[in-house]
Amino acid sequence: MKTLAIISGCGIAFMALAAPSADSQRTVRSSSGQFVVAGSLLASWQANVSFTNAPLVELDPNTLAVSCERIKQVLLREMGLLDLWRGRIYVGISSSMTSNQPPVIGAKLFADGWVYRLELPRQIERLKLVRGVVQVLLMEIANRNAGLRSAEIPLWLSEGLSQHLMNSAEKELVLSPPNWTVNNINVNWMARHAVRPDPLKGARERLRTHAALSFSKLGDPAPDRLPEEPWKTYQACSQLFFNQLLLLNGGRAGMIEMLYLLPHHLNWQTAFLTAFKKQFPRLLDVEKWWAVVLVHFTGLDPMNAWSRDVAVEKLDGALRPPVLVSANRADLPRRTRMTIQQIIREWDYLRQRIILKQTATQLLMMRIKTPAEMVALVDEYRSIIDNYLDKHDRIGAARSRADPLVRETVGRLNELDLRRAVFGTPNTSGVSQLAAPRR
Repeated sequence: MKTLAIISGCGIAFMALAAPSADSQRTVRSSSGQFVVAGSLLASWQANVSFTNAPLVELDPNTLAVSCERIKQVLLREMGLLDLWRGRIYVGISSSMTSNQPPVIGAKLFADGWVYRLELPRQIERLKLVRGVVQVLLMEIANRNAGLRSAEIPLWLSEGLSQHLMNSAEKELVLSPPNWTVNNINVNWMARHAVRPDPLKGARERLRTHAALSFSKLGDPAPDRLPEEPWKTYQACSQLFFNQLLLLNGGRAGMIEMLYLLPHHLNWQTAFLTAFKKQFPRLLDVEKWWAVVLVHFTGLDPMNAWSRDVAVEKLDGALRPPVLVSANRADLPRRTRMTIQQIIREWDYLRQRIILKQTATQLLMMRIKTPAEMVALVDEYRSIIDNYLDKHDRIGAARSRADPLVRETVGRLNELDLRRAVFGTPNTSGVSQLAAPRR
């Protein structure tokens, strides 16, 4: 059996490993026994230095087993958990997968519990490897008390935790195979900075120049492949969201409770609200908290707020959302704008609910850049819409039962429109026309 040794000192770590034979297969158990790594050993190692920030890392069963254990130990420490694993994780290095292909994760329930499979390509980005290991570890934690249904880990959680670990870990999480030969012993070295940079530096720089995602967008299931720029923004938002949840009073306990609840709920939002009920009674409260977090994190201040003219134009656009309408079934739908009052009066509830939810979220995000004198007005519009949706959800979709609520809501919105006119009305040139003073 070949031996593995790591020699560290003065910020540099050396790894020595006896050279394998060509195309040899190996199955390696990690130190805790939870990971069983299988794959062919590398036939030879390059004689050049492979720095730890290289784009891709070449996977080898020996070093991969150590990397999986390192990731797990750092994850457990961040979450405040003991190593009480129940489900074994079989990790395969697949030669049939294309280079840097995303990890493939599977879970299967047997009579004695859950077993997990993690398939990885021979070459992969370090962050992708960490994300795959983190996701399967979160599944194992969540499924310890699950029934027949496996937990579905939200993408923001696995991505946010992965970014958090990669940017704040005190030791290298992913080891590269040895690449030097000294006295017939293959050696690798890693250099680490003594002072760690701000783990949120990258996220801060990203969100200062790119619009952050709302909480609802952060929780939407992402497509298989996102363009690079939106994906970078998603990563930054996920890391910040996870980091700020941990800083809440009882944040770690809430995160662990949410994991345990995931297998017992059809969507993660329900598990999230149950676990964080003391901090967030409703999803709307999460949106409000997230908006405040973004303001403080990105360093936005009144100097960055919109002018009154721009704010009036933005508010008018939010309150007259673009919709598709047709005079009759024979006509093709045309794009136009309708006021919120028209939508509430004329549309059936299931259709209007989608538009009103989007409008409420848009008003919440607008609050960040709205001038101080208009913030209360924006908040009132959002409060009226939220109140209408909440009451209508309890009444049901029947129009006859909701007529009094519709009349009340439209009346309140009309009154608010009169107050909004004091700030001005937008025109096509983008310049606000001041309303005449009321006599």
